[in-house]
Amino acid sequence: MNRSLHDPLLTRVASRLRLFARRWHVWHGLAPVALGVLIWLATVPTAHAQVLYEWREPGGTVVYSQMPPRPTDGVLLRSLKLAEMPAADQPTAARVASASAPPGDSRAAWQAADARVAAALASVQAAERAAREGQRPRAGERRHLVNGHSRLTRAYFDRLSALDAATAQARAALQAAYAARDALTGPR
Repeated sequence: MNRSLHDPLLTRVASRLRLFARRWHVWHGLAPVALGVLIWLATVPTAHAQVLYEWREPGGTVVYSQMPPRPTDGVLLRSLKLAEMPAADQPTAARVASASAPPGDSRAAWQAADARVAAALASVQAAERAAREGQRPRAGERRHLVNGHSRLTRAYFDRLSALDAATAQARAALQAAYAARDALTGPR
């Protein structure tokens, strides 16, 4: 079987091989970075183990708090570690725990403030990561010109502006969480 250089099958196979070679070089260059990130994640200590307690009061009301119940307060139903909860539920659980803390309990107030700071810091990190990853133009955000060059469209810049606004909002929430924690008085 004799195949010429202009055979469509050979052309497709050759283009696929070239694409694979380009992608292999990219992934091969990222392998040390990925390995470093995995090692770092394995060695980083987990966030301080905050626990959210759920108990039922004698009147039947379910209470959530960061402090375990006293024997006279009610029956402990379960304890949840905030670090083991889904990331989307952690800020809500921390707010619920801080709202249910007794007003005179300064230790619970400090823990709640720390939880709000940790949640706000995680939000800032997520927003910054999204902004970094959003720098690359997506499909349809580049307009090709006649001379072989291309120009970014308005949609690209609008998307970057939205990512920057989300990052600024997350940083403002972090500053507010720090300010609320700094305003606390009493023993830690």
